[in-house]
Amino acid sequence: MHVEHVMTKNPVACDVNEPVRGVARLMRDKGVGCVVVLRAGKVAGLVTDRMLAILALADGLGPDAPVEEVMHPDPACLTLEDTVFSALDTMRSAGVVRRVPVVNASRELLGIVSISDIAVVAKDLVDGVLLEETHNAIKAAHVPTGAKRLVKEIRRPTKEGRLPPEPETRPVTRPTRSEQPPGRG
Repeated sequence: MHVEHVMTKNPVACDVNEPVRGVARLMRDKGVGCVVVLRAGKVAGLVTDRMLAILALADGLGPDAPVEEVMHPDPACLTLEDTVFSALDTMRSAGVVRRVPVVNASRELLGIVSISDIAVVAKDLVDGVLLEETHNAIKAAHVPTGAKRLVKEIRRPTKEGRLPPEPETRPVTRPTRSEQPPGRG
């Protein structure tokens, strides 16, 4: 499954010169915890609500400081051709990030993939992988052509192939004492 099927299209974005206060209001009004920061229409960074609290407030930056001072610059990005599995790998290798922008070849923003987007489809992904593995295992253990015909012949032989009935035999019995010939004893 490709990221274009799970990404959020038209994510919330702002310019690198947007003041921190404006970005905080944008997050509040749009109900998001992350804003993609753009420079000349191309992805330049990411800023989260946590970054605003930790970096802007804790370091004493004023509300009019540009978001560029607190953003994570040059974030890892995905393309539409990337799969959900490569998105997970990118999130892990980029320092266990929770959101990754999706861009085109010119680094223009197309969408964003979050760990929650992937969690929504995780069960379907696992089921898909298990189904494919099962299919591959069955294919590897495939019985050669003609085996069905052979099995039918073994289960239901033709009249010519049936064995003749067993000949009847009488049980051997010992004569009793009264039936024994004379002279033995």
